[in-house]
Amino acid sequence: MATTDAISLSPKIKRHKQYTLVIPLDLQRDRVLLGYKLRGFGQGKYNGYGGKVEPNETVIAAAVRELHEESGLLVEEPAMIQRGVLLLETVADNTSPILEIHVFTVEIWEGTEIATEEMTPHWFSLSKSLAAPTTSTSSTGTILPSFLSTSSSSSSSSSAAVRAAATVAKDPSSGGAHDLPSIPYFQMWEESRVWMPQLLRHVSSNEKGILAGEEEKVFLSSLSSEGPAPTAAGLEAANTIEIYGESEKEKKRYFIHHVQFVGGTDMDAIDGGEYSIWHGMGPRRLDWVDELPIAEWEGKKSFGTYP
Repeated sequence: MATTDAISLSPKIKRHKQYTLVIPLDLQRDRVLLGYKLRGFGQGKYNGYGGKVEPNETVIAAAVRELHEESGLLVEEPAMIQRGVLLLETVADNTSPILEIHVFTVEIWEGTEIATEEMTPHWFSLSKSLAAPTTSTSSTGTILPSFLSTSSSSSSSSSAAVRAAATVAKDPSSGGAHDLPSIPYFQMWEESRVWMPQLLRHVSSNEKGILAGEEEKVFLSSLSSEGPAPTAAGLEAANTIEIYGESEKEKKRYFIHHVQFVGGTDMDAIDGGEYSIWHGMGPRRLDWVDELPIAEWEGKKSFGTYP
C-alpha cells in the first residue's frame, strides 16, 4: 500500500542523519505512552521517545539509551521491535540532511515511567487512538484530508483541548483506565498524523487479532495512489483482500514514510507559532514493505527507488 500527493517525490541524494523514536505499548491495559516535550526542538508537542544516534553507536543501542534517558524505562535490545523508518527532508533549506528516523515499539520493560527535564510521560488509550484525525482546519488554515487534519475547528481550541486531555490522563493501575483520552494527533508533528494511526492499526491487528472493518478499509484505500477511494460496497463486491489479513501482516512488516517539508508556521505551537523549515508538509509517500532498504540509503544516500 502506498500513499502519495499529486506531486511525485523525486530521487534525492543527500546526507542522512540518523535518529530513533520509541513508542512503549501496554497492550494488556490498552494504552500507549507518549512524552510531552518540555524544551528544545519540538517543545510543546507529544511524541515518542528518541534522539540522535551517536558516532560508533548502533541504531538499536541509541533507541535503548534515549528511551531510558527520557522516560526512565529500562529495555533490553531484543525487546525493541522495529516498525519502520521516517525519511524527512526539507526543501526550504538545501543544506539540511535527510532525517532518517528509525521507529520502534516496545512492550517489555523494567521500571516505571518518570518525568525528566526533557519529557513528561502521558498514557493514552490505544483503542481510542486507532482512528485517524478528523477533517478540519490545519494550523496553517488549509483544509486538509482527514488523515492530516486536527480534530477541532481552530488551533487555539485544539491546544486547549489537548491540554485538558493531558490533565485527565491517568495511570490505569490507579483505576482510571477508562478515563484515558485518545492521542492528541493535532499536537504532534504533522507527519505523525499520517503514520502513527496506521502503525497502531498494524500493531493492533497483528498482535491482538483485530482486522480492519469496512470503514477502515475505505479510509486506508482512500490513501492509495491508484485511483479514487472505492465505496464499502465496492470493496465487498471486488472481494478486496483484508488489509490486515494473515498474508499481509507476514509480508508487509515495516512502513517507510517519506515526506518533503516546504517550510511553514506551526500555529498549534505553544509559543503562538514560529516559522520552521521542518513544517509545512509537502509531497509525501507512505509504503508498507517486507524489508527496509537501509543498505541502499547508506550506500547511495538516495531513497527515490523504494520499495
